[in-house]
Amino acid sequence: MQATETADIAAQTPDKDLAGDLYALIVFVHKHCNADLFEALGALELTLSQVKLLHHLEDQPRELTLKEAAELVRVSLPAASRMVDDLVRRGFAQRMKRVCLTDGGRTVIRRLNAARLSGLEQFTQTLTTAERRSLASALAKLLERDDVAACRPEGLAS
Repeated sequence: MQATETADIAAQTPDKDLAGDLYALIVFVHKHCNADLFEALGALELTLSQVKLLHHLEDQPRELTLKEAAELVRVSLPAASRMVDDLVRRGFAQRMKRVCLTDGGRTVIRRLNAARLSGLEQFTQTLTTAERRSLASALAKLLERDDVAACRPEGLAS
């Protein structure tokens, strides 16, 4: 398929269909490329809410109140308190009046991100040359967005 034909098809694809196609890719990746991630989660004995909170803490320019942390992961204040207490006990977070990430917590995030990346690397190795070219082209355009580019893994060229 020529580049102009591909661009025409993309322009004519309704948002609902595009979202559905992106959903299919994400579901495939989650089903087939997360073995390393699940292994890391199991070894760390973290809940998904704790992982979500660690990611939010990493992204924050400042420490969070417990109420803010609870709101970000959509749990009750008592549940957030228990979650944070466990992260503090394990050395992944720090809590005085506010909650912040520790170096140990940053290490956990890097480990989980490396596990996610490993699964995606395994997936990209299964792509044909044409599929790789198409994916790289689409991603290059999306990575022109600062909010998307900011999510690139550490150590990859921008």
